[in-house]
Amino acid sequence: MNSGLEGWRLGVGTGYALYLGDQMDYAITRNYYGFKELRPNITLGAYKQINEDTEWGLVFKRGSFQTLKSSNTQGLQCDYVELQTNWQKSLNDNIEISGKPVSINFQVGFGFMNYKSRYFVINPNFISPDGALIQSSVGYGYKERKDIMGNPYEDISNRRFTLVGNIGLNLGIRLNRNLRIYWENSVQVSGTSKLSGNLEKVAKIPPDGYFYSGLTIHMRFGVGGGRLGCPRF
Repeated sequence: MNSGLEGWRLGVGTGYALYLGDQMDYAITRNYYGFKELRPNITLGAYKQINEDTEWGLVFKRGSFQTLKSSNTQGLQCDYVELQTNWQKSLNDNIEISGKPVSINFQVGFGFMNYKSRYFVINPNFISPDGALIQSSVGYGYKERKDIMGNPYEDISNRRFTLVGNIGLNLGIRLNRNLRIYWENSVQVSGTSKLSGNLEKVAKIPPDGYFYSGLTIHMRFGVGGGRLGCPRF
């Protein structure tokens, strides 16, 4: 008898998101007075096998990315939640990782992201995340802020939604009959230039995005689509 989860795999994992866009400095800040780019994210996924080399699923991510630039005097931060619908295609026809212990998968997907972001400069007299001077922001509730000279800051008070899509590769490895571990490396591209929080920049292309690398562990249920299961007694 098949359960309602026959052919599905459910998983949880974690990984790192690194900002991609015209505000990046091509260097990873590991720890600078509490600022750090390697910030753990949470990933939840559910995939249904369609045939011997294809899966469809939903992936939820919650996390943030941060980067410093200009000799660590300026920086950005984005906190986000997103839901994407994904398709995975095994490049070695082994999507359920049964005949062989490894599957190399191409993935592509799209969905929605809800985010808040800020662009800041670092106060040299008080170097810490709490000492950052926010120059512009999205989703922090700020309205009509002004600096000490009376010049207005640019702010969008509410969090924003944007379209987001991804393309990448992941490596699936069979641990035992039901457990699989996946290593994902993908590029996420949004439909906005505001993930950096810098509302003063004019260029809209390229839009902001991030590179994601992470591990998830999945529990697989039953036999996937396109195969016949052996009867159990």
